[in-house]
Amino acid sequence: MNDSVPPGTDRPWPSPILPVLGRLHGELRVRHGLALLGYLVLGALAEAAAGETPVSVARLTALLGESGTRMSALLGDLQRAGLVERERRAGDRRTVEVTLTDAGRARFAEAERTAQALLGRPPGARPWPGDARGGRAAGWACR
Repeated sequence: MNDSVPPGTDRPWPSPILPVLGRLHGELRVRHGLALLGYLVLGALAEAAAGETPVSVARLTALLGESGTRMSALLGDLQRAGLVERERRAGDRRTVEVTLTDAGRARFAEAERTAQALLGRPPGARPWPGDARGGRAAGWACR
């Protein structure tokens, strides 16, 4: 397998991404008790109006490309840890919405500092060169 050029692109892959993601996952687990997917969920929630706007489970599932079953299990773990709250939407009991708790906001902020340090980028840094999405917030809006 040649990992220097992703299929359908003409720009080289960043230097070995799997070891970087593996190390990030390990650091998040050891330092913050979060799996990489848990970190991504907390990050998506944190970006929804500074973590105070509820996000539907369906939206999180679509955003992260996860199954509803896997997302439900992960959100249950995060809720038991006191990092998120889940509630049925008033007026539409079929929809479950998720918000960050104060503890979830704090845990994400700590994990984000770890991720930024590991990736060698200061918090709030501009997008990676060549990133057509325009940075972290693009594509992550959960409203």
